[in-house]
Amino acid sequence: MSAETRERRPLLEIREIVLVALLASIGGVLSTYVGYIGNLINRLFGVPFGAGQLIAGLHVLWPILARLLIGKFGSGTLTGVTKGAIELLSGGTHGVVIVLISLVEGLLIDLGMGISRRPSLLLTMITAAIASASNVFIFQAIYFSGVSPAFILVMAGLSLVSGAFFGGYLGWDVRRFLIASRLVPQRADGSISRVSSWWRRLLTLTTVLALLAGGIYYYTSVYDPFSSPDSARVEGALSSPYTFCYSDWGERAVTIVAELRGSSTYVPPQEYTGVPLFLILEEGEPKEEAQTVRVIAEDGYEASFDLLSVLGDDRVILTIDNDQLRLIAAAYDGAYWVRKVSRIVVR
Repeated sequence: MSAETRERRPLLEIREIVLVALLASIGGVLSTYVGYIGNLINRLFGVPFGAGQLIAGLHVLWPILARLLIGKFGSGTLTGVTKGAIELLSGGTHGVVIVLISLVEGLLIDLGMGISRRPSLLLTMITAAIASASNVFIFQAIYFSGVSPAFILVMAGLSLVSGAFFGGYLGWDVRRFLIASRLVPQRADGSISRVSSWWRRLLTLTTVLALLAGGIYYYTSVYDPFSSPDSARVEGALSSPYTFCYSDWGERAVTIVAELRGSSTYVPPQEYTGVPLFLILEEGEPKEEAQTVRVIAEDGYEASFDLLSVLGDDRVILTIDNDQLRLIAAAYDGAYWVRKVSRIVVR
C-alpha cells in the first residue's frame, strides 16, 4: 500500500504549488513594470526596441527561483506559464504571445537545471542565460520583420548576459538569502551549503526591494488599468484639458502616406488614416508658455515633440491600430511612432 501511495504522489506538493503561485504572481505583475523599464532604456539609446534586453533576465528570475527552491522538474515550466498568464491579465503589452514566451523560458529552465541533481551557480547562470535569450528568437519569428540578423544577434547577446546575472546569479543569491534568513528550508541535496556573506545578502535584498518599490510606483503613478484603448487623456498646459476619443473624431480624420524608418526596423510607405495631432491639441487650447508635447503609451513609453512643430504639421496623426491608439509621425524617426497611446501631455 505504501509503495502504491508513493507511486501516486503528486509531482508538486501543496506547499510547492503555493510557492509556484506566489512567485508567478509577483513575477507576472512585475514583468509589466520591467517592460516599462525596458522601454525607458530603449528611449535612452534612441531605438524603438532591443536595448531593453539589458534587463530581460528579470523575467526569468521567478521560474529560476522556483526551480532552485523546489528542485523538481516542472516547477520552472509551471511558474513560467502561470507568470505569463498573470502578465497578460495585468496589462502586459505583448498580448497572448507572452504566455508562449514564458512557457518556453520555464521549460528551458527545467531542462537546463535537470542536467545535474546538484545544481551549481555556473549551471544556474547558463540555464537562465539561454532561457532569457529565447524570447528574442520567439519575437523574431512572430513580430520582427525586416530586422537584420546582426541586430537579432546583438539583442540575443544582451539577453544572454542579462539572463546570466539578473536571472541566474540574482536567483542563486536570493535563494541563499532566503535560506540564511530561515524563510525557506535548505533542500536535502545540499546544493547550497555555504551561507553568503553579509554584503551579498545586502546587495540582493536591496535589488529585490528596489524592484518591488519601482513596481509599486509604476502601478500607482504610471499605469492606468482603466483607460479606454481608443481614448487618450489630453492634459498639461492647456486651458481646456479633455479626453480624446477617436470614435468622436471620425469625420475629421485624414489619410496620409508614411514610411517607418527606424534604427532597427523599416516599413515601406503605406496609407494611414487618423486624426491630425494638431487638431487634438488645438481643441485643448495650449497656453502661451507651452513648448513641448509628450505622447505617452500605456506602458510608459513616450516621445517628445516641439509644440510649434507639431501644430504646423498635418502628417502627425493618431490612428487606430489593433483597436488601440497609435501615433504616426511621418517626418520623424520610427522611435517617435508610439503604440497604445494613453496620454498627451503639453508642457
